[in-house]
Amino acid sequence: MESTAEFPLAFFDWYLENEIQRDLKKFYTNITEELYFNNTDEIDNVNHIIKVLNIHHDEVASEYITFSFEHSSKSKLKQEVKRAKEFIELGFQKRFSDKKEVRAYADFLRIKLNSLFSNSACKEFPFLLLYLGQLDSLIDQYSKQSTNYSYTPSFVFIAKTPEEQLSKIKTLYKQLHEKPSVISCSLEEFINAFTGKEIDEGINWLITGKNKNYVSKPSLLYFLDELIDNRFLSRSIINDLYKFIRYVFRDHNGNELKNLKQSREAMSDNPASKDRIDIIISSL
Repeated sequence: MESTAEFPLAFFDWYLENEIQRDLKKFYTNITEELYFNNTDEIDNVNHIIKVLNIHHDEVASEYITFSFEHSSKSKLKQEVKRAKEFIELGFQKRFSDKKEVRAYADFLRIKLNSLFSNSACKEFPFLLLYLGQLDSLIDQYSKQSTNYSYTPSFVFIAKTPEEQLSKIKTLYKQLHEKPSVISCSLEEFINAFTGKEIDEGINWLITGKNKNYVSKPSLLYFLDELIDNRFLSRSIINDLYKFIRYVFRDHNGNELKNLKQSREAMSDNPASKDRIDIIISSL
């Protein structure tokens, strides 16, 4: 079985469970029954080392040659570690802009890796710890780097002072919550969403379109455009705006907002609740 991008540790899961014992049997058979039949001097069944008389290698001065299962497995394991590292790095690369996803991915890999460390094969073949340790170190490296990564997962409301920022965010929250509510979330979640902090549940956008079963994504885009145009949000987020929206906002049912680009392209000059949004922005 080979590791894949979806299951980067699949080979080791499969190999430690059964296949390593098959390789061990082949190792003993190859040395004691095929290459050095009747020339075996000593067999260490604990460390899996075989000592044989040197009858084939004149270039080796020693009377005996030692073969170990650890050495015979080295090439295969190095190759599989390399493959696993590539898949793990690819997984982190896909998630690197979202610290929560990075942590979740790292935790998932660690759970799987811990099950490999506790596999009985690691007790019988301690050299396996070296290879699994390389993967463990790689996971730690990427998960720690993401902690220091400067990507802001949510919006940052622009103001002259932290006090003014908090005051305006609270005003915005109050305006959006006046009935009929435009959003649904706690004040704490809203503050986190507009101070560059991580969020838990996200903000539900409640404005719907003509079909009341679907949220009005154009109205949300208009709301954020107005915040940007009025310099309450930085223009630097425009290129990544859809990422910010997907992280912070949900539809009225709490589901992820999708097809934002298509909604932008089909957006009219008069999205749902435009007048109310204009009043809310002007009150800040």
